[in-house]
Amino acid sequence: MGRWSARLTPFFLRFAGVQDGQHVLDVGCGTGILSRMLVSHGATIRVTGIDPVLAYVSFAREETPDSRAHFEVGAAETLPFPEGTFDAALALLALQDFADPARAVSEMRRVTRPGGVVAACLWDFRDGLPMLSLFWQAAEAVAPDAVARQRELNPALRCATPHELQVLWRNCGLSNIATTTLETSMQFSSFDDFWQPYLGRSTPSSAFAAAVNIQTDGALAAVLRNKLPSPQPDGSFVLPARAWAVKGTT
Repeated sequence: MGRWSARLTPFFLRFAGVQDGQHVLDVGCGTGILSRMLVSHGATIRVTGIDPVLAYVSFAREETPDSRAHFEVGAAETLPFPEGTFDAALALLALQDFADPARAVSEMRRVTRPGGVVAACLWDFRDGLPMLSLFWQAAEAVAPDAVARQRELNPALRCATPHELQVLWRNCGLSNIATTTLETSMQFSSFDDFWQPYLGRSTPSSAFAAAVNIQTDGALAAVLRNKLPSPQPDGSFVLPARAWAVKGTT
């Protein structure tokens, strides 16, 4: 999903209204895509990224050598910072993965100064991400029982609406709440360009995809190929994507 995140980040930053000179917290920073975009967004922006996965934090440190960026291991639900430390707290495509989203947003509000911005975005998992929805349709066609078990176990498959995000932000004590729709698209050079990341086993969904494709002797890939848009003569095709974004002030 990294290349999707990179496409979405500029739209998210414009919506959040991050300014040069601010100190921004990147919650659930992953491999540091948002953090790298932040330090290139202004000459004096500082960013602190935090993620519970050490491997992601280590990668973010290596890929973001700028002295204005700092990364550490930690959970969104128990942020290890004093009250009012940051000018803004952002979460890019991570809210759905938090064990307790309400507690995480409350923590983001706590560590943001009065009048600062708390913002997040997440994919419209229900209708706005064909890359995933078409995959799950194909998986359900070839392995319905396995899909049912996976959906019970994997909280990343949770959906949210803009209204639900507004309610969450309000319940966490934020004001001046606004939501928007962020849209982008991605061109894939071939089916293999689309499919190979699913076989990397780097996330629960990709590990599931690789396992089911083996168990079905390649049927998952075959069914998914037929569900994708008709390719251009060179084999390329384009998929759209839509995310919801929400912001509020402390």
